[in-house]
Amino acid sequence: MEVRSAKQLGAALRGTRVALNLPAEDLAAMMGTSHAFLSRLEQGKATAALQKLFAALSELGIAMHLELPPQAAGVRIESDPEAPVKRSRVRR
Repeated sequence: MEVRSAKQLGAALRGTRVALNLPAEDLAAMMGTSHAFLSRLEQGKATAALQKLFAALSELGIAMHLELPPQAAGVRIESDPEAPVKRSRVRR
């Protein structure tokens, strides 16, 4: 599955966590972060670093693909109209 935005990445994280029947509080503890931070990630609220990452991927024409675990095979991620447009080459 191709991911082009923080919103799509967050949906993949949440969908997989739910498919694995893993409470958000437990995943946050496993990550060493707060439940609030995980919630923001799952909602697709991009940090500045994520925004720059997706912008760089787009500018370079790099596609990010996720392979979800078998237990999350039914997770579907909708396209994000606000995602950066994938470029075919670097602009000069």
